[in-house]
Amino acid sequence: MSDSLLQVIKRIDLSFEFGKGSWLCTQDGGRYLDFASRIAVNSLGHSHPHLVKAVKAQLGTLWHTSNLVRIPEGERLARRLPRLANAEQPA
Repeated sequence: MSDSLLQVIKRIDLSFEFGKGSWLCTQDGGRYLDFASRIAVNSLGHSHPHLVKAVKAQLGTLWHTSNLVRIPEGERLARRLPRLANAEQPA
């Protein structure tokens, strides 16, 4: 396999057509558990209808801002996460 786009790592000859929940699917019907949500990606799964709706709504307002400014939605999420995970909120 020749990869003219990225030659800094040896890539696996594998590509995915779509994801559903925790699974990645290839064009020929192969299914792979996506357990690699660590490198510049998230661990929210793929194609969840609630997340797709939320992302579409967000794309209509503001895509990204620097962490140098306040992000009220992120602050609200940070307050909710400990409760949702049954964890203690930091002091």
